[in-house]
Amino acid sequence: MAVRDAVAGDVDRIADIKVRSWADTYGPLVPREVLGRFLDTERSAAEIHELVRSPDTLLLVGPSTGDIQGFALTYMSRSPEPWLESLHVMQDERGRGLGTLLIRETAKRLLAAGYHSLSLGVILGNDRASKFYERLGGVPVRVEPVNFAEGVEHTVWRWPDLTSLG
Repeated sequence: MAVRDAVAGDVDRIADIKVRSWADTYGPLVPREVLGRFLDTERSAAEIHELVRSPDTLLLVGPSTGDIQGFALTYMSRSPEPWLESLHVMQDERGRGLGTLLIRETAKRLLAAGYHSLSLGVILGNDRASKFYERLGGVPVRVEPVNFAEGVEHTVWRWPDLTSLG
């Protein structure tokens, strides 16, 4: 299995994956009135379409052939280090290695671009994601409020040395 850079033709599938993942993962963790705007596939596709064209965004999809089952979206120019905004894999494909492949390829690309560390946030209660990042060597560094929903917090996970993901 391999991953590749996303192209404009992948946007609708990426939006579908993101919306489905938000619904089944965050439904019980985020207030319904906040979650609603993240379950709009058209809105999600419009946002992702803009990101595909941005030189400061790394958007990978996998597998590289056939029907896309997951993606990783990283904001490379976020300060103080790149931020993995999204890593989503279709529910039926979880546990088969695609998420690991996506994050490892993200790390390789970031290292090649001169970055050395990476952070991301995991909504409190998303224990499956926390265990996944812990297995990959991520370190929880703090709990803080998210910027999109009052009363919702996330744990910030960090890789201070991306070579550990290689």
